[in-house]
Formats: sequence, C-alpha cells, structure tokens
Amino acid sequence: MKKIYMLLFCSLISYSAFPQIGSIGNTDARSMGMGKTYNSTSLGIYAIGINPANLMGHSTDNVNISTLLPLPTVAVATGTNFITIDDINYFFGGVNGESRILTDADKTRFDNLFTDGGLGIVSASANLVSVSLNLNEQGAFGFSISDFAAGRVNFPKAIIDIALNGNREDKVYNFGDTNLKSWWIRNYSLSYAREFKGIFSKFYAGATVKMVQGFYYAGTDRVNTSFQTGSQNQITGNADLRALAAFSDDFAVKYDFDSVSVKQTSNVGMFPKPAGSGFGFDIGFSAVLNEKWNVSVSLTDIGSINWDGNAAEYSALGAIYFDDPTNKTQRDSVKDQITGKGKRIAEFSTSLPTALRLGVSHYFLGRQNDNSGSLLLAFDFNQGFNDMPGNSKKPRMSLGMEWKPLEWIPYIRSGFSIGGELGFNWALGLGMDAGIVEFNFATSNFETLIAPNKAKQVSLAFGSRWKF
Repeated sequence: MKKIYMLLFCSLISYSAFPQIGSIGNTDARSMGMGKTYNSTSLGIYAIGINPANLMGHSTDNVNISTLLPLPTVAVATGTNFITIDDINYFFGGVNGESRILTDADKTRFDNLFTDGGLGIVSASANLVSVSLNLNEQGAFGFSISDFAAGRVNFPKAIIDIALNGNREDKVYNFGDTNLKSWWIRNYSLSYAREFKGIFSKFYAGATVKMVQGFYYAGTDRVNTSFQTGSQNQITGNADLRALAAFSDDFAVKYDFDSVSVKQTSNVGMFPKPAGSGFGFDIGFSAVLNEKWNVSVSLTDIGSINWDGNAAEYSALGAIYFDDPTNKTQRDSVKDQITGKGKRIAEFSTSLPTALRLGVSHYFLGRQNDNSGSLLLAFDFNQGFNDMPGNSKKPRMSLGMEWKPLEWIPYIRSGFSIGGELGFNWALGLGMDAGIVEFNFATSNFETLIAPNKAKQVSLAFGSRWKF
C-alpha cells in the first residue's frame, strides 16, 4: 500500500503536455501560450490528439518532426480550484510559531473556499516522437508516441465540515463528492487526413486510431457513503464504496490483503510491462474560408482501457453503527466500512477522456509562416464527457491570440481560459522560428508570475519542432 500511496502522491505533484488529452489537460507550448486555445490553430504534428483533419494545415512545410532534440516537448503544472498560497499560509502557517486558533469568521472563510468543490488536478506527460507528412492530393499522415501520467482528486466537503465543527448531533455527513482518479497511459497514434472538394475554400476530414497501454490506475468508481450522529452520540449510516487499482508487474506493488508474491524491488524503465490495454480513435473536420478563417470540430479519445494486470477492488456495502469507542470490534467494523476491504479481481474497464472540441480562428494580418507579420485570433469550446484524468464534464472556453509584428521579432502569444473546473487562467507565451526548427515557451498561468501568493495553479511548457 505504501507504493500505491507513493504513486498517487507522484501524480499529485507532477501536469498534461503534448499531444492534448481530455478537455482541460495541458498541451504543447504554442497552444498553452494562447490560453490552451488549439482546436482550429494546431496544425501538423500539433493536430494529433486535437483534430486529425488539421494535419493538412501546413502552408510552407510538409514534414513536421518532434523528438527529444534539440529541446524536448515538456509541460508541467499543478493546482487546485479552491485555495491560494495566501490561504495556505494563513490557515496552516501559524502565528509567530504557534498554531492559529480559528475564529468563527475564519471557519466561515475556510468553508467558503470549497463552495465550488475541493478539486486538485495534476498530470505530467512526454512526447517520445511525433511525425507528420503532408502529401497534398494523397492526404497527410501522422504518427505519435506519447505518455500521460495524470491525476485528479476531489476532497469531500464533509471532511472539512467535521474538521471545522466536529461531529455535530443529527448532522448528516455525505461523502458522495469524493473522487480520486490517477493513471499512467501511453498512446500509439496513427492519423490520416485528406482534402475534400466542396463549398468551402478548403475542407479537410481526418481520423486517428490509437493503441493505448496503461501502466497503472488507481481510482474511486463509486462513493455513496454517509453517516450521522444521534442524540446519544451513536453513529449510524450506510457504506457504499468501490475503488479499483491495477499496476504493472514492474512497480512491484504488493497489496495488503493477499500473499501473492511480487518482485522485491520496482524496476520501471522506458517500456514497463502494461497493466492494461485498449483502443481509441479521434475524428475531425476542418473548413478554411478565404485563407483567413478556419472552423474546426472534432471528437477525441473515443474508447476504453481494459485493466487486467494485478487488478484489485476495494469495496464496502452495508450499515454503519458505532456507539462504544472502547469496543474494538465496532471500531474495526466502522474502519472497514469506510475504507473498504480489498480483493483481487480478473479485470475492470475505464473510459478514455472523451471530449468534443469546437474552434474558430481568423488571421487579421498575414497568415501562418508569414514573416512580414501576422495576427491570429481564435476561440475554443471544449466539452468533456467524463471525469477521467485530464477531462471535465464542465465546459471550458478560451480566447487566444498569436502576434508576430515583424520578421525579426518572436511570436508573442496570450490568451484566457475559463471553465472546466479550473476557472480563470491567463496565459503568455513566446515562439522563435529559426528556419527548419522552432522553439516555444509558455505558461497558462501568467498570473502566478505577477501575483504568486494569489495564484491557485502554476504551469510551464517548452518544446521544439523540426520543419521541412
């Protein structure tokens, strides 16, 4: 169990890079600098995972390659939707070396932090290799290998209520808002797009098929546990909990409920033995109007993963009753009903982070790769259909811009993102084009740099792309 907790902790300190996954996960540095606005503006290899139709979107370069050199494509971030550094310092930093005694006003303020939920969303990813090739009339092809390690946790408000006010008489505590999901998956993606003649200047359609490998998963499947304290201090309620886990043999995770032998030490390399596998696909369409406007729509990550490597289930279902703190049997029973008892199972399945993406963009000045100067504005709408890591069932909208004033000035990018459980974000980025290679740098949380103690999230991305 210690190794399980360690993996979950690693997921909660690490965020998603490139290609895109889910409706709120991070993406490549160019798109991050535009407020994670990418649905109609990500072309070539950047279109993989977002809209395969935009593989046809090259203007002067027909081959794109992203590798670990000269600069790996990396994005890291972490954050919450409820607490800032100032809040942490105030409530947990103490006063002159002593613990802070919370007033009623302090308790109300702390409780109000969780009005929109107590969500923490984190992930880390790496693009091992991506290649796109535009053959014009024959269409465009793309291939990518990318890893995603991501996690999300929603702290139950009942825990905060108990911590602030104690276990009050006749108060019902419901833990139904508890949610924890964490995984490490790898996508092997193959994409194809081509142009179709029609009423638009250009109309593209594309599709991506993915072979997905999962190296670990841990998450809650169902939490409906609740209890209340009676007039005689007895605790009654109902337990309804199911949590699932699966781990590669290379993690050497030993469950605390069985005696199955495992490796003595973990040995996780570049290609661990999968704990699960599955398939997914993306479909997308893109229309270009007068070489200035682009309208794009796509549906991504349709599919699932079947986990059968060291699969386990923790479950609890039944009544909760406790009226004697000296009774060990009662104490153990309540503990089991809250945390669940574990057992090995043959397999279980999880969905991929399916999302709908809509985007509109317009070049007000010049066009992409126009060294004489260009100004691009874009709007995105993203809707996730589940709460898997990197995804959100709350819609997210963003507005981004990319400006290149003159040939010798870098691309200047900025944008705003709202919704998707993470709220408002202000992004800033820079891009430098050195001919056959470009470099990009960005943060989707520029407010962190100018007011770090007021920020709830922090992020940084950088990467490079070869163009021929």
